[in-house]
Amino acid sequence: MKITHKIIGSKRVYDVRGYLGKYTDINGNTKTKTYHHGGFGSSKAAKLAFDRAKVEFDQRKNNPAAIMDNPTFDEVYEIWLKTYKLGVKESTLNRVEGIFKHHITPSFGGIRINTITWQKCQEEALKWRESVKQFNKLAQYAALVFRTAQKMGVITTNPMKLVDVPKVPVDYSKDKAADNFWTAEQLATFLSVVDATDGHRTQPRYDRSALFYLLATTGMRKGEALALTWSDIDFKNGMVTISKTISRSIDNHQIISTPKTRNAYRTLSLDSSTIDRLKKYRKSLVVIPRAKDLIFTNKKGQIMSVMTPNHWLEALIGETDLPTITVHGLRHTFASIQVANNINVKALQMQMGHSDIKITLNIYAHLSQQELSAQVYDMSKILAQ
Repeated sequence: MKITHKIIGSKRVYDVRGYLGKYTDINGNTKTKTYHHGGFGSSKAAKLAFDRAKVEFDQRKNNPAAIMDNPTFDEVYEIWLKTYKLGVKESTLNRVEGIFKHHITPSFGGIRINTITWQKCQEEALKWRESVKQFNKLAQYAALVFRTAQKMGVITTNPMKLVDVPKVPVDYSKDKAADNFWTAEQLATFLSVVDATDGHRTQPRYDRSALFYLLATTGMRKGEALALTWSDIDFKNGMVTISKTISRSIDNHQIISTPKTRNAYRTLSLDSSTIDRLKKYRKSLVVIPRAKDLIFTNKKGQIMSVMTPNHWLEALIGETDLPTITVHGLRHTFASIQVANNINVKALQMQMGHSDIKITLNIYAHLSQQELSAQVYDMSKILAQ
């Protein structure tokens, strides 16, 4: 420790600097911590301030986040991420790290977090609003980093919590998701085309019909279907057990993981047409599959790319006059047909594996005008009484 002084006007002002010790930062690097402050009225006050800083450092040196000098947003983000990653699936972590990499870090990354104002946050949030559909998610994740800085004592107020960005008005007349399903008749046409196209080849194939019948008659998600093994199919009782799904690893590779919610674990009934196509597909395989083998694989016997069913569907629709839908549209189709046939809402929630019944209730908005009219009770029957 070294104490110096200088004369300012008629007063003697003291300055103290010194070595507090070493600590390991959040990245495992050894760093040195020093102390330097001035403006003291006496050498005794300067020494007392240094001694207090030394005691505080010794108490906090095992918590590198607590002794960081004026950290940047990126540095605080790394501290937050260490805890956050412990409580989420690898696929979620992959998605969130992507959000920070492509959107949040370019906005705040190298800026000292205690200099970021709510006006700066407002400005960036408005930019996100123009380029990202779920821009509010970005604001929520950024707010978690600022909250960590609050816990560290670096800032007192969370500037992202003061941001007020209006929602983007939705033009429901241009809502493509509302048209992403077929009627029962259109679905039947599609499935007959799949059978005819693949069954009349020189070497018939049954993988596409097995997959599309499975999706169309159960409403399961594409990732759930591609994660199925033969042991998940109970041919005797006509059931399929869903306990896995396809997700992305931290290095962006496809992996098989457990579902995100409890309701996604479920056992569904299979109709005879779907069972028949699964049996034909299994029989057509060159090598008899083991119970633990995936049902749908690529040519190397590995996890099928989630893009493959998309390409299959696009090609098959191209051979018809049917409106274009996505593979997820088959799930919507299943649900809308069930709704049109008066399925119990709770039963549909369990079939679809929805975590929240509100998601299930939104399916009712996908009813066509003709189906909606058929569901509404004729008021004239009451008024005529």
